[in-house]
Amino acid sequence: MSHWLPVSNLADERSYNPCPGCSFNIPALSKKSAIKQRCNSEKCFFNVNLSDTVGYPTRNAKVFASYLPITLSTSWSYTTSLALIHFADLSSPASHALSSPITTMMEDDVLPLSVHKLYTDGSFFPAKDSFSPSMASAWLALDDDGFILDSSSLCLPACFPSALRSEIYAVVSGLNALSHGSSITIYTDCSQLISLWAHFVNVPFSPKLLREPNHLLWLSIRQLIINRNLKVDLSKVPVHGDDIYNLQADSLAKDAHSSLQPSTFPPLAFCHAPCLLTFNSLPIDMNVRHFLRSIADARALLSFCSMARFTALGSPSLFDWAGIYFCLSQIKGFDSHKNGRPKFWIFHLNHLWTCPYILPDLNPCFTHRSEVVKFRDSCLYLFLSLKPLDVTFQTGFSALDCWNCETPSLSCLWLTRELLPAHLMTFLAQYFPLSVVYKTISPLLNDFQVELYGEIWLCRNVLFHAWEESQGISIASKLHGPSSSSPLVTTSPRKHNSPLATVSQDSWISWISSSIIRDGS
Repeated sequence: MSHWLPVSNLADERSYNPCPGCSFNIPALSKKSAIKQRCNSEKCFFNVNLSDTVGYPTRNAKVFASYLPITLSTSWSYTTSLALIHFADLSSPASHALSSPITTMMEDDVLPLSVHKLYTDGSFFPAKDSFSPSMASAWLALDDDGFILDSSSLCLPACFPSALRSEIYAVVSGLNALSHGSSITIYTDCSQLISLWAHFVNVPFSPKLLREPNHLLWLSIRQLIINRNLKVDLSKVPVHGDDIYNLQADSLAKDAHSSLQPSTFPPLAFCHAPCLLTFNSLPIDMNVRHFLRSIADARALLSFCSMARFTALGSPSLFDWAGIYFCLSQIKGFDSHKNGRPKFWIFHLNHLWTCPYILPDLNPCFTHRSEVVKFRDSCLYLFLSLKPLDVTFQTGFSALDCWNCETPSLSCLWLTRELLPAHLMTFLAQYFPLSVVYKTISPLLNDFQVELYGEIWLCRNVLFHAWEESQGISIASKLHGPSSSSPLVTTSPRKHNSPLATVSQDSWISWISSSIIRDGS
């Protein structure tokens, strides 16, 4: 770290100049090529533990190579108070309370040096129906004579759940129970664990590790091996073979899911990494950029579903927003980070059906009904092809309110706008996992939207100006609105089946200006 000094002794000083050299300086550091290239203006460098630092942004990071003073975003007094609070939290008893129940329990039961074998296994139950995902781990400690000296099993916090994570947890838990200077062989049936061990543990540290999922657990393993001077080898055992110890470890891990032990200890309990990032007390054990992107996606989806055009339809519980987000993410070119939105969401399609066409053979209501029926039949065909289902599924699926396109029903209008009704997803979730439902219905819903666009909206745009002229809608009326004496604009006497045949000129102008002129056609 480079050493900088305040320009003055004022409490609110924000400008700092590089230290010309003092007792903190380590001359060897300034000779490193990376420092020479990036830190031309600094003269004084020294080593600092990451655990003793606080990240703080400056207004311009480029000043370090331009011989200019740095400027803090706030006063020095505020910066000092921020650091003091941070380090006080690290040393306070409350900060250790996060990991005290599990850590204390394990440190009280340190295994003897006679332990030379560890059998580890993890168990993972994915999310199913209304049940959340569950992870558990277990280990057996044996001496050279094959006697089981101790065992442990735990139901783990379900953050970033995966089968591999439960296997790594088992290893971390076992290593944490070993005495200093132990020499052991870990037996596991997880080939992926052994492969990643060779890339992440048996090699010098690389910053690329921080991009990998479960990097905090891998760093914890490295830290435990270094701090306790452990000698660890890995050995592969056959999956579900005749190794009685591996079978026992597997049984312990599976039984831990339904055990009565408390499983509410925090995710930080097993974390021994020298440096970590957290989000609301949740350790970020994945690529930080991907994590921040997922947070941005969640915020964008929350803002999206809170738009007035959706909240006006009713409670958010009427729709399956997880399914809606999945369908949106499958659309090519849709980008939630750049205010992207599919073109179909901006349409008020119930107004489209009230629009009389210049050509008498164009009937948007009839087209819409046929497309809804086609969409329903395609969904039914694909779901029936996934697994055999009795006639009650077909009857119940076809009777759902979202397929009522004669009136049409409100939920049918929602589905036309690509808003998945909650009752549709609830019905399908009785027969299939939601992940299967989303993957099956997403391409069909997109095809449904494309057909509506081509058969209704596209041809509607071609005749748009002709329709405006037939209704006497001028540019001035669209800009200033209709006068109080303006008569209602009724539909053409041409035949059509729309139940919404009459609409005021004011509503048409509002729709034209908001949905066409502003948002684009």
